[in-house]
Amino acid sequence: MAPVSSRWQWSSSTRFVLVCTASVIGLSSFWRLPFLVSSHGGGAFVLIYVLAVLTLGLPLLSGQLLLARGTRTDIPGVMARWTREAPHARVWVWFGTLAVAGATLLLACYSVIAGWSMAYGLRSVAGLLGQVDADTARTQFYAFARNTETGFGWQLIFIGLVVATGASGLRRSIEPVMRTLVLVILCGFVVLLVAALAQPDAGVVARTLFVPDFRAVTWRGVLEALYQAFFTLSLGTGVIVALGSYLPARAPVVRLASAVLALDVAAALAAAFLLAVFAHDTQTLLAGGLEGLFVALPVALGGRWPQTLIYLLIVLVTLTAAVGLFEPVVRLLQCRLRISRLRASLYAGVGVWIAGLLGLLSFGALSGISWHDIALFDAMLGLATNVILPAIGLVFCLLLGRVLSLPRMERAWQPQATPVGHLGFVLWHGSLQYPTRVALALVLFYSLGGVAFVQWLWNF
Repeated sequence: MAPVSSRWQWSSSTRFVLVCTASVIGLSSFWRLPFLVSSHGGGAFVLIYVLAVLTLGLPLLSGQLLLARGTRTDIPGVMARWTREAPHARVWVWFGTLAVAGATLLLACYSVIAGWSMAYGLRSVAGLLGQVDADTARTQFYAFARNTETGFGWQLIFIGLVVATGASGLRRSIEPVMRTLVLVILCGFVVLLVAALAQPDAGVVARTLFVPDFRAVTWRGVLEALYQAFFTLSLGTGVIVALGSYLPARAPVVRLASAVLALDVAAALAAAFLLAVFAHDTQTLLAGGLEGLFVALPVALGGRWPQTLIYLLIVLVTLTAAVGLFEPVVRLLQCRLRISRLRASLYAGVGVWIAGLLGLLSFGALSGISWHDIALFDAMLGLATNVILPAIGLVFCLLLGRVLSLPRMERAWQPQATPVGHLGFVLWHGSLQYPTRVALALVLFYSLGGVAFVQWLWNF
């Protein structure tokens, strides 16, 4: 086999870890995690969340990297390479395509949310987000969301940035752009952390978030921790597989996965602390969904400078996540259609823009289209996050833990050069067979509304 050009490999493991971490950090760390921590036992929930990240994240993330490293192909190609001799090989390839479809839907929704964040950031700079009450802030947000013309412009700008970042490939655009974005995000986090620690109620908020109260932990809190851990790592989007395909064939996947997990958990908890401090009195507004960010912050901060910086961070976090989600889509088009990277990026950008435009119009011209009072945008986001992504995560777990032959998996594991050798493989593979698979089944059950169904059945 001819040697692979260095421009299709990561320049260093450190850059891979930074870009991968930036790609998987989700917006739920801003709007969902602070409310969950304060509602389910503070530090007790954090402990369960970290354990869930280890149970779900380390085996599955390292397993996806193990499948992808050295392949330089798309997700269906990775699946085909490993399942040629497995039963129902074509079905596994279809699941790879479904993962890309889920990433596309999620990216389309992110383009709408990023447009809102960019507009709110500019309004904050211009002093147009003054002190308001919750009802006024909610009315202003929905009025803005229904303004399709304005939203279309912001969405187009955001998708243009994503396409421009992905069009020139790994070494020429993705690595340098993402490295710069990570540096800016880190600086913003540091500034906000210093400002947050200077707030008079920072100590109270820290105790509420991080002091354990195990009496407040319920079975629902445990399921929420599993659900949050799964989505904070984007384990069902194919992002890890797409980025991992550029790793060398003997890359230490467990070490890399551990580094990504550590940075991801640190960033998520830092974001939760920041938002809990600055939106301490309005955290209940965050429970209503993503739109809570555009209601709670104007109410809590009333146009002060942290509000502008938080919206800027939301835009940048959304952009880094979008670049990661964009990669599986581009690679699929590039490999299946055998076209250039530039053309694949343009085609993918148009497809994402059309899907995002449908979501944007669901607040305006298409607002009458709904199913059981679920708007089109919510249906798109729900299909991706509650159905496709958990199902794909479980599929990867089954493939790694049950379908692929044990000798082949152990041969692929050998380059790890871990001190525990064979024992390390046994522990890793055993976790995929039992605790990780059970945890993913619970995530899928919870995301599909299984708890509500059980409660209805119990009271029937």
